[in-house]
Amino acid sequence: MNIKEFIPLETDDRSGPDPADTGLGRFSGATDIAVGPMLACLDPGCDMLDLCCGPGNLSAAAHARGFRVTGIDASRELLAHAHDRAPGAVFFVGDAQQMPFDDGVFDAVTCGFGLMQLPDQTKALAEVARVLRPGGRFVLASWHGPDVSPAFALLYGSVLAHGAAGLKRPDSRGAHRLSRERSARMLFDKAGLTLDRFDTVTCTWDLDDPAGVIDLFRTGAPHTGALLNDQPEENLQAIRNAIAGRVREDFARDTGWRVPMPAALAVGTRR
Repeated sequence: MNIKEFIPLETDDRSGPDPADTGLGRFSGATDIAVGPMLACLDPGCDMLDLCCGPGNLSAAAHARGFRVTGIDASRELLAHAHDRAPGAVFFVGDAQQMPFDDGVFDAVTCGFGLMQLPDQTKALAEVARVLRPGGRFVLASWHGPDVSPAFALLYGSVLAHGAAGLKRPDSRGAHRLSRERSARMLFDKAGLTLDRFDTVTCTWDLDDPAGVIDLFRTGAPHTGALLNDQPEENLQAIRNAIAGRVREDFARDTGWRVPMPAALAVGTRR
């Protein structure tokens, strides 16, 4: 493989808190539910690239199940934590839209919720197809949008009702397009991938604070975080109150609250 930059195992770039203690880590309560269904789509023990691998939750699970794992992410700090979780895997700093690998070197590529955050999803999908061997498998998880997801419907509805003028919708209006089967099929096909399967995984957030949804979106997701963090304090508090009220009313359990956040699972094959 032609590698532009590699993080050796001895490098320690843990300049911030453990991701488990951040919004990204708290997001993993929902994202980790998709790990098993994603790995079940692959042949055990194959050469796998985990794209936008972040702190390595999916990479670690795959490595523990016998996959030969390579991970790539733009964040050197998150990759240092990924090394801790999967010391037998290999991790690289890199851009998913311009990966530092030769053509056709992986049996499979996975991406758990990272591709939907990228500015050029079409280019990233073309890169996925390029690094896959012919017949290789791509497994993608993406959050459903507000038309399907109670969590995103609650967020966007509350922002629309209480957000400041000009801050009613996220800039990333295409973030959810890979969670719609028709657009996913079109984008896969354009990249040289055949969409073989499209399902929904029932992910959820378990909360001990009904306002926890807004905190998770502020700190755990770039696009929704920008939408919320740019709000004036008065508007942000109104959004928080609206979300907390709905969570108390609609999602209470015997202890705490459970908010559904379904994910789309798209599985494709390299032509």
